[in-house]
Amino acid sequence: MKNLKSKIAAQMYSVRKEFAEDAEGTLRRLQKIGFEAVQLDGMRGNDPLKVAALLKKYNLQVAGMHIKHERFFNDVDGIIEEAYLFGCKTIFDKYIDDDEQNEQGYRKTKATLLEVAQKLSSLGFRVGLHNPEYDYNHLVDGRKVIDFITDPVNGICIYPEPDTYWMTIAGENPVESIKKYSGRAPILHLKDYQSGYDLNDMGNNLIEVGSGEIDMKSVVQWGEENGVEYYCVEQDYSRIGIFESLKIGFDYLVSLEREV
Repeated sequence: MKNLKSKIAAQMYSVRKEFAEDAEGTLRRLQKIGFEAVQLDGMRGNDPLKVAALLKKYNLQVAGMHIKHERFFNDVDGIIEEAYLFGCKTIFDKYIDDDEQNEQGYRKTKATLLEVAQKLSSLGFRVGLHNPEYDYNHLVDGRKVIDFITDPVNGICIYPEPDTYWMTIAGENPVESIKKYSGRAPILHLKDYQSGYDLNDMGNNLIEVGSGEIDMKSVVQWGEENGVEYYCVEQDYSRIGIFESLKIGFDYLVSLEREV
């Protein structure tokens, strides 16, 4: 079993601009903070072979890969190639395209992800869905989007990737909501929240992990008891500098190791 520090990953969406401008400098700074893993979120214009070499250079493991929605429909072979390049077979549909955030789109998404999962399961792949964002509370067959898509069919399961921030925005208590994913959520996204702002005001209501109102200690405690392999620190925006924000979240989670 990994110690907690090695299970904390930086979600690369957080540093999307920095990674596009200076891939090596970005990975170097993440390693300097103390991260031992990252969750990939596209190449941002970088050569995948170069990125793989840099990850090896800085001894960063790949804690899952976020893949663009349409690639599950038209580029499965490309996904497989990247997965082998980066040594990671846990892949997530990162975001359901806006024009498919409707019942027909959700049903189509589930059918396609199940088809991909069935095709790749024999190769050891896990196919998942990142926590839906503003469409979290939409219902299909009386089930919220993430639950509808991740409900198993004929023994095949799409893995959920819960996100503490989006659960909170949806009016749920993350500590309670994640309990239904016991044993089938290998990765959690950790983002913190502070009240007092409009729910759509992510620039203000999103705050560094451990600095807001979400009970992150209880979330991690649950994770340690229920098979979570990585905790991804994600900071979509920062008021103090993205690397400083990620460092605050990383240091906070490391401090929990003695408590969980």
